[in-house]
Amino acid sequence: MKRILFLIIAIVSVGICNAQDAKYKAMFISNFTKNIEWPASERSGDFIICVVNQNEVLGQLKTFTNGKTVGTQPITVVGVKSIDEISKCHILYLSFADSKGDKLELAKTKLSGTASLIVTDRPGSLKNGSCINFLLVDDKLKYELNKEALNERKLQVSAYLENNSYK
Repeated sequence: MKRILFLIIAIVSVGICNAQDAKYKAMFISNFTKNIEWPASERSGDFIICVVNQNEVLGQLKTFTNGKTVGTQPITVVGVKSIDEISKCHILYLSFADSKGDKLELAKTKLSGTASLIVTDRPGSLKNGSCINFLLVDDKLKYELNKEALNERKLQVSAYLENNSYK
């Protein structure tokens, strides 16, 4: 009986942690729209945020961005099941929680030559081409920047975002 109770508590705790994690990631991603400048060629139509296979983050992002804009562009949050479904994204959130294979390499190839911000959550992703990577530091969600990848994609980062990144 104690084992079953412990197991139930553990499962519920993991669910709560995942929900909180998703909420904070969605808040960060939403705030990235305010602290990154996309090239003029990307400032028409909808501002599209793509989320690959992360329903918790997808739902939270839709809540945070509902009715909001980036400049004059209405924000649209799109959930996709695979990299192959992506056509245009201003921001791509790519979680490795359920990853089998190298989704980052596929995403970089698919979005090559575009001004797409690629956001990941796997240690070491910056050196593999991610623009922003989430990490846990002392049980707090932080982010790190890859200035080279941001420059390659012609994305300008605010001083605020740069100064508050994990170094």
